[in-house]
Amino acid sequence: MKVAIGMLYHEANSFNPFLTERQNFVFVEGQSVLERMYATEVFQKESVELIPLCYAVSMPNAIVSKETYEYFAERILKPLREHNDLDGIFLHLHGAMEVEGIGSGELDLLRRIREVVGEDVVIGLAMDPHANNYPGLTELVNVVRAYRTIPHVDQEQTENIVAKHMIRCIKNNIRTSPQFVRIPYAIHAEKALSDVWPLKEIFETLEKLEQEDEISVASVFVGMQWCDCPGLASTVVVTPSTKNAERAKKAAQELADLVYGFRDSFEFSQLPLKPHEVAEYALTYEGSPVYISDSGDNTTGGAVGDHTILLREFLKCREFYGKKVLVTNIWDANAVKLCEKWQEGDRVVLDVGSDRDEDSAKVRVEGVLKKKGLLRGYMGCSEDAVGTTVTISVGSVDFVITDVPGSFISFSHFKDAGLDAHDYQVIVVKQGYLFAELSKVAKLAILALTPGATHQIIENLHYERIIQPLYPLSNK
Repeated sequence: MKVAIGMLYHEANSFNPFLTERQNFVFVEGQSVLERMYATEVFQKESVELIPLCYAVSMPNAIVSKETYEYFAERILKPLREHNDLDGIFLHLHGAMEVEGIGSGELDLLRRIREVVGEDVVIGLAMDPHANNYPGLTELVNVVRAYRTIPHVDQEQTENIVAKHMIRCIKNNIRTSPQFVRIPYAIHAEKALSDVWPLKEIFETLEKLEQEDEISVASVFVGMQWCDCPGLASTVVVTPSTKNAERAKKAAQELADLVYGFRDSFEFSQLPLKPHEVAEYALTYEGSPVYISDSGDNTTGGAVGDHTILLREFLKCREFYGKKVLVTNIWDANAVKLCEKWQEGDRVVLDVGSDRDEDSAKVRVEGVLKKKGLLRGYMGCSEDAVGTTVTISVGSVDFVITDVPGSFISFSHFKDAGLDAHDYQVIVVKQGYLFAELSKVAKLAILALTPGATHQIIENLHYERIIQPLYPLSNK
């Protein structure tokens, strides 16, 4: 057997006014691709010859520039043209990569791949549950699985399940056809956590379905609500175990009906507070640590990452009740560059904030440069250094500035910035729902309802390109 393998992973936020460019991706080719893919071991155990494509992963960000997309698409298509004897293609895609002037990057890429390799090659997809799946995508592939954890921790399991299904298809000369249903509903991404009802019940239903002989893989996709595009919707994909797709087709519709029935049941699992309420509530709360999500500027959802709103709120505080506050991480490349002339321990006077709008208004601070460090990457790139961090201390408030957008999603991110999260009783992060490591230790999780590209009141966002009906969103 001969299988090509690669990853192109990006989640696009159309409310972010910029474009995502090549430098925003962690990118490797050659054998390094195989080292980063979980599915590699599954294929190698079956003595499959693997052809590495590329591994390109970006922090969620703005829509991808056409030039950038074409560059990575060619890194995938070129090896496929050179190997005309492939049995399969394994791809790990996000599913919400919108491309300037093209639309869905995943749909466009798969169409191009089929033009190169034909209909007989087995194609498998591992995907993020926040994908905006366009109709037609599943007609181009043979198996699809979305992660079944939010926050995501089962990428390895997902890749392995897809790889095993592909191997069965190749060995038995079966070409399965995933069944797709678009739900006329957009589940709110920050209200849908896999260990909280009702998504917990929905995912348990998937497990039961997969016990049936006729069904191999079942997936529910929440969708990506901060991308105004025709593909925005929650969707269901059920992959049959054989060529006969009748049971999978019926199960997909039953799942869609189940999800739609929960349309008024999803709620925030964190305490939602207005920005001006956050500081006082967190500082007077008896337990610690308190984690605060700057939810409108959530870079893990593709927001810009330059807002200074919560930093300003904490700097205004006169009483901290003996608590230490850390605000992470404000994107201000100019401020980071200015800090090059100072050493750790130096007193500094610095303007922080891009001043792009009121939300990113500059703040003049006088304090001490506490630490210089590294910003680590996102998800599968957490071992990659993608930028520089500088921590400034102003009394009871420490804050981190970075030269690229990012988010502190694990304790390693704090450590690589030269910080210990356990030194702080109140921590602000550029997230919506807290990522797994942080959620486990938080005594209280606050969802600060800040404005921005990931504003939580999605019913009030300005959509123009979505397809109706799509509860509870409307075109404006």
